[in-house]
Amino acid sequence: MWGGIVAVAFAIWFYKAAEKRGLPAMQWAVGGYLSFFVPNLIWSILVAKPMVVELHASHQTFKAGLINASSILIGLGVALLVFWFVLPKKPAHAE
Repeated sequence: MWGGIVAVAFAIWFYKAAEKRGLPAMQWAVGGYLSFFVPNLIWSILVAKPMVVELHASHQTFKAGLINASSILIGLGVALLVFWFVLPKKPAHAE
């Protein structure tokens, strides 16, 4: 649930930033959403879920919750890197 909320927040953030910079806002909104969601999903499926299952089996629910939340941090980090290093500061046609 939290991952979905953060993904939508990134889409809005990318949209507004692209709009201010004169870039195609909807394309960047989708890019912002995907830059968070894809790494989040990959981390969640390949790393977090197997660890969470193991932790739940040994009754370590607090640690399992932290590991579950780690996918949000991974997505957040990747989306921030995309925002800072990929999203142009100004349109290509600006002088």
